[in-house]
Order: sequence, then C-alpha cells, then structure tokens
Amino acid sequence: MPSQNDNGGRRGPWGGGAKPGSDFEDLVRQGQDRLRQIMPTGGPRSAIVLVILALAALVAWTTYYTVPSDSVAVVQRFGKYLKDVPPGLHFKLPLGIDVATIVPVKRQLKQEFGFATAGATGSVSNSSRRDAGNADGDG
Repeated sequence: MPSQNDNGGRRGPWGGGAKPGSDFEDLVRQGQDRLRQIMPTGGPRSAIVLVILALAALVAWTTYYTVPSDSVAVVQRFGKYLKDVPPGLHFKLPLGIDVATIVPVKRQLKQEFGFATAGATGSVSNSSRRDAGNADGDG
C-alpha cells in the first residue's frame, strides 16, 4: 500500500517510488503507438485489417494437431484417405481440407465375463463378485 510523503507525493512501501517515465510504461506506450499506426480508428480499412487478422488466427489454429503416444492419426483430404501419421506434433492443410482422425491403437481394453481376476481393481459390486463364479448366477 503506497504511503504519502510530506510533499503529498506517492512513494512505494520501501521508500522508493516508480519514476514517472519508467521503462515499462515507455514500452507500453510505444506498443500502443505502433498499434494505432497499423490500425487507424474508424473507416473500412480497420475492419478489413481485423477480418484479415481473425482469418489468419483461424488458419493457424486449424493447421496443427497433436497425436498422443498411444494413438495414430488417419489423415483424409476431402474425405479420401491420405496417410497415417505417428504420435507427435504434425501439420495439415487448414479449414477442413485435411481432417485428422485420432485412433487409439496401443490401448488395451479388457472386459471380463463369468470370472474375476485376482487383484484386479475396478468398480465391481460385491454381488457381482459373488455371482462371478457361476455364469448363470445360481451361486
């Protein structure tokens, strides 16, 4: 919490204060001036610049994709198979031209019927464990 000195000025809590023309404030003002030069206020030119920037951001967002380590991706161009890609960061043509479908291939899913594995963990109720020894549930 800043305190006031005898002259009515502001000081920081440790005795010093921020200089009126600090480096950070100068950098912020320079950045604002550059932004104003690029995008003048009003008129159709600023709207066109905003639309171009939004389109560039959309293209950049839809260009890359990440494939997890337990998966591969199938890339299709206009719905036709193009290639398989391994795990990692990859790039594709944006805006729906290329579509990457991620398929988990190294994951093992296990479903047990009629018996229980010793030491297995899961959300199996006690009645299910009791009936697990006999498939028809006669006990």
